[in-house]
Amino acid sequence: MRAMFRRWATILFLFIATLAAQQVLANDIRWQPQKTWVFVVGTLEWKDSEAFASFPKANRRDAQLVRFFRQKGVSAGHIVYLADKQATTSRAQAALDRMLAQTAPGDLLFFYFTGHGYQSEDGKKTFFATYDASDDRAGWNVDAIVGTIARRFRGDRVILAADCCYSGALVDRVRRLRGRQSFACFASSTSKDSSTANWTFTEMLLAGLQGRSFADLNGDRRVTLGEIARSVHDDMRFAEDQTSASIFTGTFNAETLVATAHVRSDAAIGRRVEVKSDGDWYKARIIDAKNRQYRVHYFGYEVADDEWVGAEALRRTGQQARAARSR
Repeated sequence: MRAMFRRWATILFLFIATLAAQQVLANDIRWQPQKTWVFVVGTLEWKDSEAFASFPKANRRDAQLVRFFRQKGVSAGHIVYLADKQATTSRAQAALDRMLAQTAPGDLLFFYFTGHGYQSEDGKKTFFATYDASDDRAGWNVDAIVGTIARRFRGDRVILAADCCYSGALVDRVRRLRGRQSFACFASSTSKDSSTANWTFTEMLLAGLQGRSFADLNGDRRVTLGEIARSVHDDMRFAEDQTSASIFTGTFNAETLVATAHVRSDAAIGRRVEVKSDGDWYKARIIDAKNRQYRVHYFGYEVADDEWVGAEALRRTGQQARAARSR
């Protein structure tokens, strides 16, 4: 009898352990190159230049996102990157359709757009401004993008991100889905607001995917979806005075692991500050610290503009100081 009891106890233990392991895996993005698909559209110039003003192309962060996934081992056959003239509405839709047709159960899709976003005159439809979008030719309908992915993607998990005006329309559309896939959606603005022309949103998104130490808000060496959403929200509020949007569905939640974080060598790293440079104050983030000197990255500026400054050149805003005292 005792032997049978031990046997059943062992079986029960293994069953519980298996369930726990499955739960851990379900709550972990676990970038598997052979199961990951990446679709990136970066439109920084337009055929109708009067309707849509161009953005600077130097050090473009959409290309850095693509480079990140290549470094993770995602093959060229699993990556579509359409930039500028390549990104017409018909070409983008056709490329997405082809990619989705190749997917399989268990796959993960990362979809990203940057450029201009705009709404119809009645405000009921939102479009991503593809290269050939104009007053006479509609861009890429956001509802159609999400609907296409929900219907045709054979995988289980989708990450959507957009850095443009009215990008929160992605979040609104995902909120209405009742499908089998799990979605994590990040947008630089709400569905009713414009968005900055800077790369602030995309820089923080990329930092979270890379596991940068300042993306680990609670210091547990884990960067989660929730921490990326919070970091993006705080960056956009601090640097751009605008509100980002996000949503997680299905097995995705705020605790879903995205990356193992690097060790934060100094408590100041990641802090948002104002820096006095050439007589003016600029908003920045501390990205490194050594011997009471601090390396800062200025929001809205290039990496080449990063510099080392002393503590006397830094100040925290009144809002930040109040938040620090309340903790």
